[in-house]
Amino acid sequence: MDVMVVRHGIAMDRDEALERSIGDRDRPLTDKGSSRMNRIADGLARRASGISSIFSSPLRRAIETADILAKAYGKLARIDTPALLPEADPDELVEILSHVPDSAVALVGHEPHLSGFVSWCLTGQRSPVLELKKGGACLVRFDEAPRQNGGRLIWLAPPALLRHI
Repeated sequence: MDVMVVRHGIAMDRDEALERSIGDRDRPLTDKGSSRMNRIADGLARRASGISSIFSSPLRRAIETADILAKAYGKLARIDTPALLPEADPDELVEILSHVPDSAVALVGHEPHLSGFVSWCLTGQRSPVLELKKGGACLVRFDEAPRQNGGRLIWLAPPALLRHI
């Protein structure tokens, strides 16, 4: 299974959200964040084909990012899961992915959760060995279902590169 891991795009600043009485769960992508994610998603769809499912954190900025990805990949359905919330345990996500029949999926979530999940898949440790910038992505390949210390990093790309492919 190939697991493409994508950090959500640029979202409204936390302080600005507080001033507008918008909770953290409801912080949207900014116009700049949406615009950049559209270019990133187009690049990912061209270079990382085969994605057939998109799983998203239920927080608004991740949902908006996942919807942009879904559109670029041909209107795939978005599946929201609390296993992609910032405080979720990697085992929760592995449990969900173990029941997915697809050979390639995308995950959209938050830092440091995503880098911790990828690190756990690559090294067995939750201490991040990489960092995903907002809109950045990586692809982790598993011979079978995702598991601790069972993945191989195929590529890691910052958002600036993804916007230009």
